Amino acid sequence: MVDTIIFVHGWATDSAIWGKTVAALNSARVVNLNLPGHGGRLKWYEPSLRPAIDEIALYTSGLSDGSIIGVGWSLGAQALLSMAAIEKKKFKALVLVGATPCFLEKDDFPWGQPRALVKKMLIDMKKDASSTLERFHPLNFTEEEAKTEAAEEFIKRYRFPGPVDCAGEVPGCFPAFDYAGITTALESLYNTDLREILKEISVPVLLIHGGKDVVTPIGASRFLESRMKVASLTVFEDSGHAPFITEPERFNRAFKGFLAIL
Repeated sequence: MVDTIIFVHGWATDSAIWGKTVAALNSARVVNLNLPGHGGRLKWYEPSLRPAIDEIALYTSGLSDGSIIGVGWSLGAQALLSMAAIEKKKFKALVLVGATPCFLEKDDFPWGQPRALVKKMLIDMKKDASSTLERFHPLNFTEEEAKTEAAEEFIKRYRFPGPVDCAGEVPGCFPAFDYAGITTALESLYNTDLREILKEISVPVLLIHGGKDVVTPIGASRFLESRMKVASLTVFEDSGHAPFITEPERFNRAFKGFLAIL
């Protein structure tokens, strides 16, 4: 049986963020998809993770049980966690980067974003999505990381006026963002709390988290590691929210090392 590696990006990005990781895998069987609202085939039709799960299901429905290795970043990690709890037989393993079971800070979960801050971001998205995203994207990186070519490329890709439709082969072109869909996806993060389903995840899980992540603090992955049956955490001490972008060689070593023992 041939394994299929499914890559799922984070909020307000697209599949291009995994490009260099995918290239490093060489001959592996890979699906690198776009989520609804982010260039995917579906719409983000309700403020839950269901649209993301539906999009992933388009690519996994015909695959054999136990043949899927899901690799998700941030929102993509939440979608894969949720799907793996539902489709228990489908998955062989998970690699979750910058993951959290709950994006909001709560009395019994201090490793999230303040509720008022996320509410304000939702309001700002509805008023001026492109400017809101322009403020958000640099938060994926530390001050030092922001000076690197990799971070600059990332921020440039999503800079105002944002993604545009491509007619034919246009250099540097990529799928359009549906800002209403992306806003609904943020509302889904606001509504989602996966802590109760973690006990349903029985496959091996590699957690990779930046020690200086301000989007999802490191405590979120420590919580995940403590609640799942077969999970291990690797911390990139000096990285922000996107260690696979700023420390690609180290990330690829950890990723391939995990694949080798499955």
